[in-house]
Order: sequence, then C-alpha cells, then structure tokens
Amino acid sequence: MVLSVLAVQTQAAFQVWLFSEPEIRLTGARWLAEQTTNFAVEIFAQPVSGRKLKAEQMSSVLSVAWSAEKPIERSNSDHDLMFARLGATIKAMLGNTIRAVELHDTGFSVIAPFQRIKTDVMPATIAASLSTLPLSSNEPETLIPASLRIAVQGRDGSWMSVSFAETVGGIGYALPLLPLIGGGLIIAAISTLLARRIVAPLDRLVEAADQIGKTRDFVTVSDQGLYEFGGVARAFEDMQRRLLSFVTERTQMLAAISHDLRTSLTRMRICAEQLDAEDDRNAIMSEISDMTAMVDTTLAFASGETSEATNQSMDLAALLISLVDEATDKGLDCSYVGPDHLEIVGRLIPLKRAFRNLIDNAVKYGSVARVDLKASHDRVEIGINDNGPGIPEDRIEEAMAPFRRLDQSRSAEIPGTGLGLTIVRDVISSHGGAITFRTEHGRGFTVTVLLPK
Repeated sequence: MVLSVLAVQTQAAFQVWLFSEPEIRLTGARWLAEQTTNFAVEIFAQPVSGRKLKAEQMSSVLSVAWSAEKPIERSNSDHDLMFARLGATIKAMLGNTIRAVELHDTGFSVIAPFQRIKTDVMPATIAASLSTLPLSSNEPETLIPASLRIAVQGRDGSWMSVSFAETVGGIGYALPLLPLIGGGLIIAAISTLLARRIVAPLDRLVEAADQIGKTRDFVTVSDQGLYEFGGVARAFEDMQRRLLSFVTERTQMLAAISHDLRTSLTRMRICAEQLDAEDDRNAIMSEISDMTAMVDTTLAFASGETSEATNQSMDLAALLISLVDEATDKGLDCSYVGPDHLEIVGRLIPLKRAFRNLIDNAVKYGSVARVDLKASHDRVEIGINDNGPGIPEDRIEEAMAPFRRLDQSRSAEIPGTGLGLTIVRDVISSHGGAITFRTEHGRGFTVTVLLPK
C-alpha cells in the first residue's frame, strides 16, 4: 500500500515538473502564407511524377509533402478567426491556380485523449464584427500556433501540405502522456504484486484445508505471511488439534474395548469347541466369527487403517488382477478387463481393502463382478459391474453411512457389518478420488471409481 501511494505521488510530482514551464511555439502568419504560396507555385508547376520528389527537396524548417489524396481529415479554418484569415491570404496569393485551402491545428489531437485548446471570443457580437479578409502588407505580423498544418488543393485535385517538421506526430506532443503511462504502469505493477501477496496466503490456506480430512496427520498452515491470515491459519491448527485429540481418545477407547472383546470371544470359542452337540457348537462358532469380523472391521475403520500408510508407486492393474484371481479361486464369478500393468501413486493396503469390499459386494448382491480398468493422461477409471438391483439414487448417502444396510430382509442371509462402502469412500477420498453409482435397466449396477495417477 505504501509503495502504491509513493508511486502516485511520484507521478503527480513529475507532471507538476513537466508542466511547470509549458512551451507554446508560435510563427508568423504572413511569413507562413508566403512560404506556403511559394511551395504551391513550384510544386504544382512540376509534372505529376516529379511533385513528390520536389516536395521532399523543398522541406527544411517546414515539412512539405504532396499526395493525390487529402492529407488531413478536417479543417479548423471555419472555427478560428486567424486561421480563416490565413487561409484567405493564401487563396488570394494563389488566385485561380488552386481549388481550396484547408488548415488544421494538430495540437494534442494527434495523441488521444487530448484535444486542441479551444478559444472563444466573448461576447459573440465582437466575433461577428471581426474581419476575415486576407492579411495586408500594412498590418503588423501576427503570431499563430506553430502546430498548424496547411493543405492546398491544386486544380488537378491533388494536394500539397505544409507543416513544421516536428509538429505532426512529434515526440514533444507525446511527452505529456509519458508520466500518465509510466505512472499507470508502475501502479499496475505494484497493485499486481500486492494482489498476489494477498491472494497467495489464501491459496496456501485452501491447499492446507483441503488436506485436512484426507490424512490423519497434522497439517501445518500457520506460515501465511500476513498477520490476518496467520490468525485464520492458527485457528485451523487449533481446530485440527482438538479434532485429532478427540479422534485419538475415541480410538484408544475402541482399541481397549476391542481388546477386551477379543479376549472374551477367544474364551467363548474355546468353550464352544468343547460342546458335544455339533449343531449347537456350529451355531455358536458362527456367531463368534460374525462378532469377531464386526469387531475387527469397526476397529480398522475407527483407528484409521483406511487412511494411514505412506504414498508409494504401485501397480493398480496387478492389484485388481490379484483380487479377481482371489475371488475366482473361491468359485465366484469374477472377471477383469484392462492393461496388465498400470502404475499410480497411492497406499496399497487401504486401496486393496476398498476394492476387495467393492468386489465382494458385487458378488454378494449381483452374483457376478466384472472389473474394468481404463487410464487417461492424468487419472484412472475403475468400473465394477454386477447384475444386482443396485442402490436407489435417493438412498446413496444412506448406503454410505456407517453401520447401515439397506436390505434389512437379507441382512441375516448375507453377512456384513454395514461399513464396506463407508471404508471405500474414506479410502478413495483420501487419495483425492471420487466414487459414483449408476443403475441401468438390463445392464445391472456399476460402481465407478476415479483416481489420480
């Protein structure tokens, strides 16, 4: 902010210095009329092919040019008394050898947005009484702006123009724009730097906030530069500490409960194995196995097994092929279509658990699992299709919730804890991916997983 103020003040000071001694160049009206007349007589006396060269040879203090087209867009001779008298003087000197004379004060109008200085005679009755007759030899010399440009049209329709060499498009008239342009560029550059300095901490804060939830590790976000953003970053860190402390306490509690449950389940298994009645023994052993699986799955989900471990290069195709082979060896209908090898960066154990859950669900509820793997330049797409009824679109979020099983009537027939899809979503999200569901009539149910490479 300080730099912007300094830039504005410097620009203003430079403009004050630039215009502190303004320079207005003047010339004699009669002298200019005589010079223009002489140039016109000599140039129009030449053959058309030699007029341009003659005009260039005559240029010195005055710039002389000849062209077949009109060299100026508009005339000021009708709006300025002195211009009108100068034009009338040139016409009188040249007589019938020319068609027209037009005058134009280039002034600042050469470079937008500046316009020439407008002069008015007050009151209007005085302006009406002033003469527009040609200048006479008895009158004293009259000064006019040297920024004037005169165009004379010959009898053949061609034009000759006269002006001071440095007035048309000269750097002198562009000079007032230099502080404006330079100051504007300086202010724009400083403003851009300040904007980037303000926005950059926000970008870093967004990146850090995006990592929160994808990992159970502490994400440092305090190095944000500006004090205001530093306060927000510190609040984020405090929130993380409280969340991590809460999760850690609950995890330790679940681990302790799991340990006690496992001990009790082990004792129950030993006692069940000693039963003489085979039917009772098998029933109790089945219940113990279901409870053990539920405890293990719940503990794995709560303790962060799905999101811990280190990212590493892994062969996703080999992982999917091994899971398909594992299901096939159990006598399940499972197939794979895709490349033999596909390297991505991820966490092997959580991804293996997630895709095993999806394949198991496809076989349990759809009788078959067809795994398809495709890759593009920046991501991979895994599709798992089955013949099942799928999940209604309005119940997808319910299906992803922990310990929820949609088909309660089949819960007793199909074992499970209701954490399969919850674990899948947790794993895929922690890898920066996405999961979608699609049910098509006649084509079954498809789960699509998108992962970055």
